[in-house]
Amino acid sequence: MAPVTGGHWHDHGFRRFFRAVTPDVVGLLVAQGEVSVAASEAFLDWSEGGPTDVATLVSLERDADQARRHLLGALRTALATPIDQEDLYILSERCDRVVNAFRDIAVEAQALAWSPDHHAARMAGELHAGMTALVEGFGELRKDFNSAGAAADRAREHARSVVWRYRDGVAELYHSGDLEAAVVGRELYRPYARAADLLEAVADRLWFVVLAET
Repeated sequence: MAPVTGGHWHDHGFRRFFRAVTPDVVGLLVAQGEVSVAASEAFLDWSEGGPTDVATLVSLERDADQARRHLLGALRTALATPIDQEDLYILSERCDRVVNAFRDIAVEAQALAWSPDHHAARMAGELHAGMTALVEGFGELRKDFNSAGAAADRAREHARSVVWRYRDGVAELYHSGDLEAAVVGRELYRPYARAADLLEAVADRLWFVVLAET
């Protein structure tokens, strides 16, 4: 049997083997994030009274679940990952919660025969901008942790803007004099604010990853 000589396999062969057992888990997180951005854009359109219906949001939530399953499957088989597996799992899980919130808001609104108003649309706009910033940050985990942290900051700012818009909306409802509309509206505004809390939780974990990796 011929001896193994030289460093050819040690270099090229090992790299090829390592790539085979190291799936692009950051890429899969970005892929889940891109579906999440599509869901947030559809949620914004729905909140603005556009053509997006509840069934579309439900379908996008399922697409996001499927993208998450791909990531979790890769995490199970990967021998090593560029980012800690726990951090990737938590980013994915928290991102999924935001998309679930979009679906739940629309389903509940449909059940109550409530149509989003301009306050809801403005909150949805901030949520979409925040989700977009987060996914930009996910992509930066491959190359520039400082940029990932900056993206997390932008997402947090958008999430906090939702809270201010929520307060403005509730105040206007109660000043309208229509108590029933005010109560229903407040109950449907509140999940927008909770979605913002969920979005901020993703941003916080993204910053944790930045700190852990730098």
